[in-house]
Amino acid sequence: MGRGFSRRVKKGMGFLGIGVLLGVGVLGLREGLPAALTPSPAHAAALPREPFIAFVGPLSFARGLLTMETLRAEGVALFSGWVPLRLAAMGRPLDGVIVDGEALGWMRSEDRRWLQARFREGVVIVVLGVDQDEVAPVLGLKRLRDPKEGVIPMGSLEYVMAYEVMEGDPWDIAIVRETGRFWESREFWAPAGMARPLYHGGGKSIGRLDSEGELRLLFHRLRMAIQGVYEIRAQYQEALRTFEGR
Repeated sequence: MGRGFSRRVKKGMGFLGIGVLLGVGVLGLREGLPAALTPSPAHAAALPREPFIAFVGPLSFARGLLTMETLRAEGVALFSGWVPLRLAAMGRPLDGVIVDGEALGWMRSEDRRWLQARFREGVVIVVLGVDQDEVAPVLGLKRLRDPKEGVIPMGSLEYVMAYEVMEGDPWDIAIVRETGRFWESREFWAPAGMARPLYHGGGKSIGRLDSEGELRLLFHRLRMAIQGVYEIRAQYQEALRTFEGR
């Protein structure tokens, strides 16, 4: 009798669990999903053979010469909404996200907070067809445009790619992020009195989507940026081992 009751309870709990998951899925697709419910797993120490690069945008996507077929050929995972992308990223850490400008209009505040958290983790972000001044607040930045850069609005066939990786003591990182000086001046300022290792890297590229050469350059830049992020993570881990072993 006890065993049968135990099995029934477990079975009931199973149905309850499924019901909760289905409910979260429906609510998430309709009303957005709190960022806390879609955490991102930690990145591996070494660059994976096939980095996880995702695209979010309309299913009928085509911008310049960049099409769904091109994205598939480059091994990019395709998503038509933010919640499906966030759920997929729970099981495998993202390395890069290509965002069509139209998808920015679908973002809820929780989606924006989620994307900003991924950006701070070192995920490389590419936004298509939106001026970089509009992209900056989406990433939680005051500015992306270089102070010396001419203010020429970007068109629908252009993109901006940005990334930043920071590895170190959380206290030091919080101080650096609070200043935001890197994206304002392109100079990195380490906190005064810092005793532990702090490694930092970041960059921005802009380009067009109207030629085969430009498309090849986009994916080359994206993969090189992802590789650079992993190299900085590895350098920090080596420096930390040396620091802790002294």
